[in-house]
Amino acid sequence: MPSTKAEDGDPVDALIIHDAGPYPGLVLTCRPIGILEIAQVSKKNRERNDRIFLIPDKSDFESDLQDVRHFSDRMKDELQKFFQATDALDDKRLEFLGWRGPKAALKLIKKQAL
Repeated sequence: MPSTKAEDGDPVDALIIHDAGPYPGLVLTCRPIGILEIAQVSKKNRERNDRIFLIPDKSDFESDLQDVRHFSDRMKDELQKFFQATDALDDKRLEFLGWRGPKAALKLIKKQAL
């Protein structure tokens, strides 16, 4: 997320759930629906690297998505597998700490805003 800085020094990681495919440079106004709390563990370090989930503000398709905690167990499992796969080549292991709702996501965004 632009104008944010997470514990790992990078911008906050976010996943937008949307029915349309984006293109490079696209900026969407979104609202948070929750967080997957994650710890990245390497031989030398353990740091948080949570993932925030968002939906576009003006989207009829995703308007019923209000809270990631209401996702099915299968969907949560698939999302965790996705994040494991994206970090598979790094020398670190992901620990999934839990799912939190939109209020926690908004609080994290505000905390890590530059």
